[in-house]
Amino acid sequence: MSSETIVSANFATAGRATAAVDWFLNQSIDRDAVTVRVSPPGERPRPPRAGDNRRTDLTWLVAIDYDRARLGKRTAVETLKREGGSIVRQATAGM
Repeated sequence: MSSETIVSANFATAGRATAAVDWFLNQSIDRDAVTVRVSPPGERPRPPRAGDNRRTDLTWLVAIDYDRARLGKRTAVETLKREGGSIVRQATAGM
């Protein structure tokens, strides 16, 4: 992923993060254009593991490379916000 074409958002729940990922994947984009990480309190973001969807203490980070996905930046940002995400300034942090 090129950091210049990445938009990221934090989600409070796995369900909201999944809704955003599902929307992007339903657009028939390159699966590698979407990255998901979880951030336990006080730790660096990491790939999700089994059971993470049941944890309430995690922050979910969804990143989309809108160039690779062949979507506009505006579409990516609006979708992440609509699905309940808070846009992250430094998109590549922990990715």
